[in-house]
Amino acid sequence: MRLFNLLELLIYFLLLPIVYKVVMAIDFTKIFKKHHVNEIRLFYIMVMIIITKILGDTIVMIINYMREIAFNM
Repeated sequence: MRLFNLLELLIYFLLLPIVYKVVMAIDFTKIFKKHHVNEIRLFYIMVMIIITKILGDTIVMIINYMREIAFNM
């Protein structure tokens, strides 16, 4: 189980740069007022963390289902 937790953490860290590239390609600055740089940065960080968590959980869930199928055969 401990190995699986490390794998899960590795998945999150591997997804983070991918999500970073995708989020940086989206222009969220039009949502905020001008000269609110700190709020925009915080928003980018929050969106990156949320998307990484959702994608990571989905991948981990798929891996869990595959493990259950493999062990039940």
